[in-house]
Amino acid sequence: MRAILFVSLGAALAACGSSGGGPDAVENVDCSMVTGADTFVVGLEKMGTGGQLDFKLMSADPAPPARNDNTWVVQINAMASGVVGAPVDGLTLTVTPFMPAHQHTSPKPVGVTPVAGTPGQYTLSPVFLWMPGVWQTTIQATQGSTSDSAVYTFCIPS
Repeated sequence: MRAILFVSLGAALAACGSSGGGPDAVENVDCSMVTGADTFVVGLEKMGTGGQLDFKLMSADPAPPARNDNTWVVQINAMASGVVGAPVDGLTLTVTPFMPAHQHTSPKPVGVTPVAGTPGQYTLSPVFLWMPGVWQTTIQATQGSTSDSAVYTFCIPS
């Protein structure tokens, strides 16, 4: 069973390269032609899909997000009736980069570290965007009965 899974995963990753060169093949992506992607700015804000939390991308290194390893700092605040409230510490974050055109995630897990001395801020690293194209990175935040998420969508050029 493991051999079949490994072969299937290898075949799926190999299919990702448009030139047929495997998972590291470079596609030609012109992000100026892509619609629906976010434009990176410091403080790029997203209201959580459930309206319970507010997500703000405070920084990205490199900026804008680029191929390979990225480090993001996100600020998460409470929300009530559409009004941004106090920073929220102690959240459990799950960060999932996903490439919709190829239907795959990133092969590296994203680590999450609270920023010491800055309430509600979390460092996300590495956010590994290993192929050019559109990546949707979902940040799911949970604490007790509070659960909310936001999606940041960036086009990574060739």
